[in-house]
Amino acid sequence: DHFGAKPSKSEALSKLGLDPTKKYLLFFGFIRKYKGLDLLIEALESLPEDIHLIIAGEVYGKFDEYQELINRLQLNGRIHKFVRYIADNEVPLFFSAADVCVLPYRSATQSGIVGISYHFDLPVIATDTGSLKEMIATHGTGMIIDKAQPQLIAESIQNYYKKNLIEQYVSGIRKYKSISN
Repeated sequence: DHFGAKPSKSEALSKLGLDPTKKYLLFFGFIRKYKGLDLLIEALESLPEDIHLIIAGEVYGKFDEYQELINRLQLNGRIHKFVRYIADNEVPLFFSAADVCVLPYRSATQSGIVGISYHFDLPVIATDTGSLKEMIATHGTGMIIDKAQPQLIAESIQNYYKKNLIEQYVSGIRKYKSISN
């Protein structure tokens, strides 16, 4: 809870310079190959035009390969890059602007990003790796993707919006937080 209070979605979008008529996925944290950002970028290509991606975090290595993929798929207008160190006082803006946090990890044991998402009542869509399923599916706080593949990631995101699952998952997050405090 050291990140502070959650600003309103409209305030967060305004401060980040984002269009309030769009839907936003959030990829947050260190950008490393195992975290599957490339898979999420590929998934975005097959999603409706009103779904955008916020990338917020420092890159390990170079962002070039991701930028080349973004350019090749012609997604520059739908991807909002904050590829830098994100100070603690900025964290609430990203989690408040998004509709869902996506963790398309190829491998992981767990993720601290899930805890930050829960702090801001933001549901999570993650691949079934490490203990992510345990952290999410068990508590009804988001969706689990069977494998780290662009098509499956896109299908999960489409289902999230189509079935309007945000309130159900936010309720799960609030319930989880009330029993874990």
